[in-house]
Amino acid sequence: MSLSVGSSESRKNRAFYEHLTDSLSYVRLLSAERMQPMGLSLQADKQGQVAPIIVTLSNPYIAYQKATVLSDGGDSTPKNSMELSADLMSMSGDASDRIPTPRWEVEPEVSLPELPNGVSLRIQSLSSNKTSNTEQGYTLQPWFTEQNVPQVLWFGTGQAAPVTIEVLHNSRLVGEVITIMPDGSMSIGQGL
Repeated sequence: MSLSVGSSESRKNRAFYEHLTDSLSYVRLLSAERMQPMGLSLQADKQGQVAPIIVTLSNPYIAYQKATVLSDGGDSTPKNSMELSADLMSMSGDASDRIPTPRWEVEPEVSLPELPNGVSLRIQSLSSNKTSNTEQGYTLQPWFTEQNVPQVLWFGTGQAAPVTIEVLHNSRLVGEVITIMPDGSMSIGQGL
């Protein structure tokens, strides 16, 4: 009987690992296709259980445009990001509180299964080892450096913050180490 339970548990853990790797590959493609930052975040629920979720950095211009059309009652012709940026820059100081800011929101298109009992994720950044921000050639915006930033991050440009992800069951590795490379690709087993 105990052999049956152990193998069932092992299969659940392996299924979670495979679902996670498939989902991360999909998120990478979705982020680049939309040209929108996405990430994997670990969030605790009310019972203190940690669950992995996929998040997307919202596009604040869409919400701003809808609010502007409704409040002005005027032109409902969609504006592109450049036009909206120009509108925002020309706003007077008293309207500065209307300037939209991006927020990390749960991505409805990608769902991850619950962590099986005894399974945890360990995520370690590799950016300090191999790559610095100056070498990446861009400055991180505040929404990439605040406390609520996802632990695994794709920038929407095809690049990602390099990390390793380990799926652990009672401190033992399930599957192989997953490495997210700086170019956004995923490597199973071998690191950078």
